[in-house]
Amino acid sequence: MAITITQSPQVITPSDNPVTWVFESDQTAQVNFYFIVEVQIANPTTFATIERHKIFPEVGNVAHFDASSITERYASVNNRSLNQVLPQVKINIIEYYNGSVGASTLSSVVGIFKSRLKKKAFVNYNSTDYSLLSASGVKFMTFEPRGTLKVKQADLKYLTFINALSVAITSTYKTYTSAGTLVDTQSESLGSGYWNTFSVGIDRLETDLSLSFIGASYYTIEVTSSTGAMEVFRIDLDTSCIYSTATRVHFLNTLGGIDSYTFGLLTREKTEVESFGYERQFGNFNTSNQFVYDVKNGTVIDFLKTSSKSLEVTSDWMKENVQNWLSKELYMSPIVWTEEDAELYRCKVTNKSYDKKIQETDMLFQEIAKIELETETSVNV
Repeated sequence: MAITITQSPQVITPSDNPVTWVFESDQTAQVNFYFIVEVQIANPTTFATIERHKIFPEVGNVAHFDASSITERYASVNNRSLNQVLPQVKINIIEYYNGSVGASTLSSVVGIFKSRLKKKAFVNYNSTDYSLLSASGVKFMTFEPRGTLKVKQADLKYLTFINALSVAITSTYKTYTSAGTLVDTQSESLGSGYWNTFSVGIDRLETDLSLSFIGASYYTIEVTSSTGAMEVFRIDLDTSCIYSTATRVHFLNTLGGIDSYTFGLLTREKTEVESFGYERQFGNFNTSNQFVYDVKNGTVIDFLKTSSKSLEVTSDWMKENVQNWLSKELYMSPIVWTEEDAELYRCKVTNKSYDKKIQETDMLFQEIAKIELETETSVNV
């Protein structure tokens, strides 16, 4: 009697895409045969059986099980901090036939991060591209076009990476002149957590690490461990003039990281006010029991008002690869923040469609995003 697992999810995989095992048994000809699949979740280290499923062979003696309906409930959204815990999942596969339990086998452990990749991206996803193991050039969790990123002095900026071996991590920051001459180097420990989001904005690096940006045109981030290294991530300093109405947004990307973009050309603000009230009769009794008419009291009464603020933000002119990335990621993101005075405020992007621009036909182009902010409520009278 034997169960063989012939296909497993990647060692680190997005929670909301298929998390699929394929397995077979040499006992499927037995009377009333089926598999029992026990789904076990650990958050962070102690496994517990969450669900049990009855699975019948599909093709000969082979069956499959997709755990994504479970993993999507247990993976947490990126909370913009270091040393976040990734849930882990494994399955125990048990034979059942002739009214009794047969052999069983336990799968390997799979780490899950909160993400739903588009179908093509999921098919092409390779966990080794994003997991800091023994390779160099491992990617950060973003599809942001490399070589296009610029930030201003006070802008917030985040990067996210997976430390698959949970070893000690160091991040080294280097500033350079426009000619490529090194200005300064500073380093910091990022701990040994599994899932990590850290701040790489200029103000933060100057304040916390005393990194010098005097005469610098760009800087790099180099995240390394004893076993591997991330890609060298370059950020250019944006010293251009910017409209006072510019709006910077941050958003959860499809890889589960945090991306950022500044709509630097124009922001139009609109506020809609809604009233809640009633109409009462004209006139009322006074203290002498006389029915009098007093225009000061009126007949139309408001007891509550709400205001809903929205923004229409316009980007500066952008390249094709930036527009294609921004429109796909921002408009499909379920979590968006606006940045104001180094604080993030939750909002909602309401664009219902977007175009993929092409340089040859569209020439220069911009993006206009519509943002809905929080509703404010007056005192209830």
